[in-house]
Amino acid sequence: MDEDTEARAAGEDRHLTTPSGLAFKALLEHTQGCEQCTDDPTECGTGRALVRTVREARRVESAATARVRDVHG
Repeated sequence: MDEDTEARAAGEDRHLTTPSGLAFKALLEHTQGCEQCTDDPTECGTGRALVRTVREARRVESAATARVRDVHG
């Protein structure tokens, strides 16, 4: 893999290091091994908490991005 391809790949994965990306990754890892999530996701407290965490992190990131846009026009 050449340097340009590596830099592009690193940039494409940057979203996985944000709070919402990390929460989403944790949600995926949890649901893959959770029988309760497979049967009925609404019955798994951990899965529900992770979904709320992903949503909240996305909301906060979106608000922060909007503030930056407002400041920098």
